[in-house]
Amino acid sequence: MTQFQFRTHTGEIIQGEKLQSALNKVADNWQRVAVQSDFPPHVTPEVVAEWNKRNFETAEKIRAGKIDNFTLWQRVNTELTGECVALLPSNKRKENHAS
Repeated sequence: MTQFQFRTHTGEIIQGEKLQSALNKVADNWQRVAVQSDFPPHVTPEVVAEWNKRNFETAEKIRAGKIDNFTLWQRVNTELTGECVALLPSNKRKENHAS
């Protein structure tokens, strides 16, 4: 079980079994997507093997709680909170309707 903490976008600190469960789900999904990826015919088996190797290594990193980039943080955060936080703010501006 993890001995570290995860801070969600709301500031909540998650740890223990709840965090490990989320990490496992994200890692399992990461592996599943890697294995199910279709490659065009020109991609060699060696490239596919390297792709799968890197993705399985990333999945184990996730499972171990080594979240070192926004994409991984976002996926774990979404699993824990149900909310997907955008990297960049929305371009939509609220219009002022003066009467």
